[in-house]
Amino acid sequence: MNKTSLISMLTLLILTNTACVSTSIKDSIAEIELESNRSVNQDVLSSIQALRLSHKVIEQEYTFTYQAHNKELHFDDKIQLSHHLIKQGNAITVNIAPAKAETKIHQVALSMERAKILRVYLSHFYQKVTINFAPKLTRDTINVSTGA
Repeated sequence: MNKTSLISMLTLLILTNTACVSTSIKDSIAEIELESNRSVNQDVLSSIQALRLSHKVIEQEYTFTYQAHNKELHFDDKIQLSHHLIKQGNAITVNIAPAKAETKIHQVALSMERAKILRVYLSHFYQKVTINFAPKLTRDTINVSTGA
């Protein structure tokens, strides 16, 4: 009886220690894997940041001219404008110059009509378009900036 209880206690002691050791080894391996994943993630993150810095968005500007006293761009200019805008996926800013007219009020009124029509046309391509009045531009022109 004594020998049997001694063997069972020894077996129980070995099994208990083996479980503790295996749990300890498992925890150590899990911690090593976690540290290696962190270093891999840091490498990936630094690569992504380097790519972002190397990729520069180019700002492009296009200028179009309205015909005198006309509220809409010429058909060919509209096609060119849409062609340029479809290629771009960035912000669009339109600077619209005053129109040629007899009085300042007529200039502003015609420019406002042009801006409204242009906004409707550009809304087919983009929902967010910024249109600015730019009195320093050459009369009857618009300047479209895309990118940056």
